Amino acid sequence: MIKKIINIKSNLIQGKRLNVFVLFLFLSFLISLLSKLSNTYTQTLQFELQPSQIKSNELIVSKDSKTINITLSGRGFELLKYYISKPVIDVDFSKLNKDKTHYYWTERNQFEKIINHFDARITVKTINPDTVLFPYDRQFIKKIPVTVLINSSFAVGYDLVDSYLSVPDSITVIGPESLLKSMTNVKTKLINLNAVNATINRIVDLDLVVKSNQLKYSHQKVAISAEVAKFTEGSVNVPVTIRNVPEAVNINFFPKEIPVVFYATLEAYNEIDTRDFFVECDFNSLSTDNNYLTPVLVKQPINIKTAKLKVTQLEYVITPKND
Repeated sequence: MIKKIINIKSNLIQGKRLNVFVLFLFLSFLISLLSKLSNTYTQTLQFELQPSQIKSNELIVSKDSKTINITLSGRGFELLKYYISKPVIDVDFSKLNKDKTHYYWTERNQFEKIINHFDARITVKTINPDTVLFPYDRQFIKKIPVTVLINSSFAVGYDLVDSYLSVPDSITVIGPESLLKSMTNVKTKLINLNAVNATINRIVDLDLVVKSNQLKYSHQKVAISAEVAKFTEGSVNVPVTIRNVPEAVNINFFPKEIPVVFYATLEAYNEIDTRDFFVECDFNSLSTDNNYLTPVLVKQPINIKTAKLKVTQLEYVITPKND
């Protein structure tokens, strides 16, 4: 028991000696550090030029940040903060010279501001480079139409009643004029739909090809919709009219009526009337190289999707009129 107590006391004494050693080691390091920070050093540091006070209708279009190297002389205490945090100098662009494409930061015009940026106990030795160019562009607003990209197949007997609609049908983009000039439309991400048999309603991402932090898009997504219905095919016989026939001749042609095949929804099918179609031929289109009349469908109902003529040539005979 006594031996155990003696061992415990011995361990405590050794622990205290170790703590005292660590404390003295830390104090020694701290004193050495403070001594070094009290010395004067000359160091070259890189500072980022951060734009400010830019006109609302202008944008700096440089992809990379602009920097300058400044050689400073001062005590370690004063220089330490530039190693801890990123060195940045604000640049008031309302005070810079510019031309049609660039702002010009120059050491000569900005030297006093650089001096005032630092503590009075820090001396600015050199600044390099002496000129920095900031390319800029005019801020531009453009309304760009949305193009819907859908690869779709429909169930048997089904089809689109009309085209795909996008809401909104166009988006607003804000950015440099040089980037927006070439943008004529913005497309949706491609969607694949199979065996469609019902009305389509989808939220779709836009494919923003020009991805730049200088562009601001009013929308990242759009709502896509399209009415889908059951379709059927029908046919009507439509009389043919000949126009521009000279008064001195008669023209006899065959056939007098032409079948018109149309494609419409079941709902619209029962409303289709022959009088909603109009087929005509132009007498003036006849020539020695053209021995047939060519019928043209010039009118069709608005509630059908497609229509086509089953006959594309008419035979004819021309005879003079008897006074």
